[in-house]
Amino acid sequence: MSNYTICAYMRLSKEDSDVFGRKIESGSISSQRRLIMDYINKQKEFAGCNVIERCDDGISGRYFDTRPQFTEMIELAKKGKINCIIVKDCSRFGRDYVELGDYLEQLFPFLGVRFIAINDHYDSDKTEGGLDIAFKNLVYDIYSRDLSRKVRASRKQMAAQGKYIAGQTLYGYRKKKKNKHQLEIDPEAAAIVREIFDMRIAGVGLTEIARNLNDRGIKCPSVYKTEKGEASNHTENAENMCWTASGVLQLLSNEIYTGAVVALKSTFDTVTGKLKVKPKEEWSKVEGMHEAIVSKEIFQKAQDIITPQKAPGETRKQHYICGCCGRGLNRRNGTDLYCARGYFLEDDCECRVVKAKEPTLDGIVLKELREKLLRVMDAEELKLEAKSSDPSTASNLESLKGALESVKKAKQMLFEKLADRSIDRETFKEKKSQYDTEIAELEQRISDASLAESLSDESDEKVDEVKSFLEVATLTDDMWEKFIQDVIVYPGGKLEIHWNFEEEF
Repeated sequence: MSNYTICAYMRLSKEDSDVFGRKIESGSISSQRRLIMDYINKQKEFAGCNVIERCDDGISGRYFDTRPQFTEMIELAKKGKINCIIVKDCSRFGRDYVELGDYLEQLFPFLGVRFIAINDHYDSDKTEGGLDIAFKNLVYDIYSRDLSRKVRASRKQMAAQGKYIAGQTLYGYRKKKKNKHQLEIDPEAAAIVREIFDMRIAGVGLTEIARNLNDRGIKCPSVYKTEKGEASNHTENAENMCWTASGVLQLLSNEIYTGAVVALKSTFDTVTGKLKVKPKEEWSKVEGMHEAIVSKEIFQKAQDIITPQKAPGETRKQHYICGCCGRGLNRRNGTDLYCARGYFLEDDCECRVVKAKEPTLDGIVLKELREKLLRVMDAEELKLEAKSSDPSTASNLESLKGALESVKKAKQMLFEKLADRSIDRETFKEKKSQYDTEIAELEQRISDASLAESLSDESDEKVDEVKSFLEVATLTDDMWEKFIQDVIVYPGGKLEIHWNFEEEF
């Protein structure tokens, strides 16, 4: 049996339509998965191999470093955690034939990664790239560029005609059943929109408007659209969504409520591979395309009251999450963290007590990280002293995981013995306490071993790398990215740290 860890990579440029307002996996992704898994199951050399998958659904193949699942797959390959990548065809891997060639002819051979494109009949272990695969890659690239131009031209033409081209409708409207590019008023939501404009013109502040709506049980746009079966960006955590001041401001600032269709507000930056907002004078705006919810006069009065927003400055990424609702905490006054849901809901909302000083939390997380790093450094220095020649003893991570599973099974059997009265309650408590201690110790050792495995391969390099992080006085962006996924903040100041190196693929 070949010792392969296979990554099945799938990609689709345009997401399929959402069904009942909830994002479903694109049909093409499902077909790609079936094709790849059928291929793997038919190859005797892949029998028993570990298979993982990475999928970028709805992301262009023109750019490589803007696809999160793709970049994660490449990082795994660089760390030696996967040594075979299988795709439906080369176009699923990427459409830029120059960069694709770099991966196939330089990076993968250097890393010892086998690459298979099923429909292109390409296997790096059995065939050379040659003119055939190079020509196919060139065709894919030309096709992608031509398709992108056609899509942009089509969107620009529809925007000029005043057709609604966004995937989701704005709160207060819905798409006509017979013409998805035209809007009609949703009476229930439109009444709330008019009320928001009236309150703002009457001098009510944005925060007070949000609290008023929440106190009355008016569902915010995400919750409302999800319950109506419409597409929404926040379907997974919709039950914890509420009206906020920023949400009210966005609603008040949208000219669509005057009957105009405003489109092409952003463009794709070919340098960074990300969307960027265009200047307002470059937007496409066509008036009188659907029934207005508010008049132009009312809309303008609301704009006159709105305080001009300051240009956003340099902001630090925020990693702390509310343990009650799962929302990212907001930052205020530079260092104060709080949950916006608790701020905008009634007094009995449990999120109101989730608040902390960011430097204090950073200090706690840094202390925990240092303790882990010190344990790793001590272990690696012992390895260097021992100079073990047996590579199989370099890591006992799998043994530790096996031991942990055994202890958990024993603990479960203990519950069963108590249930059938084969042991008394005092014996149960004593044994359970012993198992809990063993489980905690093993989980700590697994965490340390996982961290050690995530660092450099050689012990001396690990020690040097650990020392470089131990000398840092405050948490840096590099440390957040390398070691910490996120931190859950619960009422009372309890923290739950999710480490990157404890993740398994």
